[in-house]
Amino acid sequence: MKIESVGTNYAGSRIKTNRNKFAAKQPSFGRDWKIHTSWGAVFKNETGKTNFKLFTFPNTHAVFVEIADKVAIGASNIKERAVQLLGIAAASYTITKGIPVDDNSKVYPMENKGDGIFVAEGIDAKPDDKYRYIIVTENKEVNLVKDPYAKKQDSIHGWSSIYNPDNYEWKNTDWLEGKDSRRIKRNPGDERYRGLAKLKIEEINIPSVTQEGTFLSAKKAVDKIADTGLANAIEIMPVENTYSKQWGYDGVDKFAINRHLGTAAELKELIDYAHGKGLNVIMDMVPNHMGTDGDYLSEAGPYEAGSGQFGALLNFEHPNNRYVRDWMANAALWWANEFKVDGIRFDMTKEAKSDYLLKQMVDELNEHNPDVFLIAEDGRDNKVTITRYDTSNKTHEEKINETDMLVDLIVSGTHTIPHDVGYDSEWDFPFMHALADAIKNNSQASLNFIDDTMLNSGYRIKYVMSHDEIGNEDGTRLLPKIYAQHMNFFAKMDGSLPADVRGQNAAKLSHEIIKSLMMNINITDEELKEIQQDFGITEPADKQTLVNYLKASHAKTKLASGALMTCPGPKMFFQGEDYADLSYHKFFRDFSPEFENYEPNKGQTENICREKGYNISNKFALKDSILGKYKPSGEFASMQKQLLAFNKDLFKITDENEPFVDGEIHSIYKDHENLVHIHSVEKNGEKFLVIKNFADKFHNGTYSSPGFPHNEKYVEILNSDDEIYGGGGSCNKDRVINVDNQALNLAANSISILKKID
Repeated sequence: MKIESVGTNYAGSRIKTNRNKFAAKQPSFGRDWKIHTSWGAVFKNETGKTNFKLFTFPNTHAVFVEIADKVAIGASNIKERAVQLLGIAAASYTITKGIPVDDNSKVYPMENKGDGIFVAEGIDAKPDDKYRYIIVTENKEVNLVKDPYAKKQDSIHGWSSIYNPDNYEWKNTDWLEGKDSRRIKRNPGDERYRGLAKLKIEEINIPSVTQEGTFLSAKKAVDKIADTGLANAIEIMPVENTYSKQWGYDGVDKFAINRHLGTAAELKELIDYAHGKGLNVIMDMVPNHMGTDGDYLSEAGPYEAGSGQFGALLNFEHPNNRYVRDWMANAALWWANEFKVDGIRFDMTKEAKSDYLLKQMVDELNEHNPDVFLIAEDGRDNKVTITRYDTSNKTHEEKINETDMLVDLIVSGTHTIPHDVGYDSEWDFPFMHALADAIKNNSQASLNFIDDTMLNSGYRIKYVMSHDEIGNEDGTRLLPKIYAQHMNFFAKMDGSLPADVRGQNAAKLSHEIIKSLMMNINITDEELKEIQQDFGITEPADKQTLVNYLKASHAKTKLASGALMTCPGPKMFFQGEDYADLSYHKFFRDFSPEFENYEPNKGQTENICREKGYNISNKFALKDSILGKYKPSGEFASMQKQLLAFNKDLFKITDENEPFVDGEIHSIYKDHENLVHIHSVEKNGEKFLVIKNFADKFHNGTYSSPGFPHNEKYVEILNSDDEIYGGGGSCNKDRVINVDNQALNLAANSISILKKID
């Protein structure tokens, strides 16, 4: 067969075409549920056939879908057999039935519906069969691409697979039907807490939460979380298909499960299991970029709009954007509906570069899944529009049509921004920074900072450390970071090193010292000094000093938990932080074979490695990151148990007393000189005082100031310095306290909770 001037675009290379030459027409509203679920490969049980629907370049010449039996194709790569396909795709524009390519596959034409939409219906294909699209551009160049809507993708480079929707039978139906009182649902009528006040989240990373790193093995982690009672929700870091085992934020198949973690059915089993244990499940998804390995969206259609720091940016506000916005909104709907999650957390929403995309996702989810709560990680210092609800009386159709219209204005050169986006909550960056500053820096200014953010947090997710604060810096946890600051290792490091390297080395040195002290009861002074010298410390501290500072850092860790948990509203811990796990948490990567030889330029590699504090392509980082990898012994064998016991008692108090859930919070007192901060929480006549000593010294004082409670009696119900939690015992037990005229014993770096009594 003669082929005239047909160019070939093998996956992995890039062709240059004018993809924005024609802007897609904007048809009237048509995103009802059937439209949402019509994209990609949709197997119909009633007919045993599959329908295919693809959005590609509006000026595309022709599109075909190639179907192959899963056994015949096996693991063949998307690059193979291209020469045979060129003849069929380029010359047979008018074929009306499937044409066999060889004994392994058959090609079917797709009908052009306009605006870049191509469909093929009633195709003889069944679940797990392989398929891919053959796109003939206006220049008769051929792209062989996987499906942007693929719901099963065995390789990030290869064929897509037809998804079987009947792969799991849900067991905890009472939960799904809203009959289980432990399920948390959004309540937009509650402006202060949006129905999320009881939310206590443990953020987990499937690859590192267990040794096996799979969905099914993660059930053991769910058991542990449920048994401790320290959370009523888990947030699963992204499981979008990407290369091997890492954080999951470099996904390239937005609907498909990362096969290294397990199957879609196994993820459903994990979620169902968590529901049975009384745990809400939040799924993390990434709407802001594509990962670098396995990204072929630019061959599939006008989905991308340039490059960003972490990979390709997406075309949400450039020509031909409408079906790209729909694609991402449909991804959110997919996670909500297919996997029955209770909430969705959207990664770094500001980096999507489109608040209209954010609003569209919110509007679609609120329409179709009104009980699912939505959390943004936005990073714009709690920008008010992100979590402000749309209180207009517009219908869903009117909202979506308005978004289409306003984005059209942006494409034509008119700047507009949405007045309301409407997320139910967001990660509270200002609160996190304020609390971390107060815990680590002991500065007088930190009291005002924590005061302001505490009073304005409300429905926002409060936390001390997430995966970002751990892994984006040096991989170390809160305890080593506190220890590094306490020991002033940064100032003792080699001053010729760049500041970020010194900071990372200080934290890593702290990690090594803590690990050595907690795991080696017989470690000597000389061995500890040698560790410090290896990191460039010229005047190393002796063992007793290192031990004393570890005890102080342990106290600060309890103080951080207490300050967090005594604020009403939703809270979060990262896996293992509630008992000071010693594992690193690194952005470990295992590149796919096609990416194995990829070498970014030297400057890029150095910058990324410096930012994260370790080599991001190190294949051996995973073993350091497994939760529970390091087991304490000796003098500090009980330290993790003591912190866990403190947090259990703390959680019990904050669970059983409504003021800590959804009460009113007030600033009572700031003693800048002694670094003491006091706040109260109140509801229905119940009142508690929370007294925090952020100083490294014992304080015994009485308090009296405007706004401070007078002639009220209190009893202490929790003190972090209690001996049962590994403290020194400077408590106020068995005392009836009149706080404005009686001295309170406040141990260094401690927190005390007082309950008002009649």
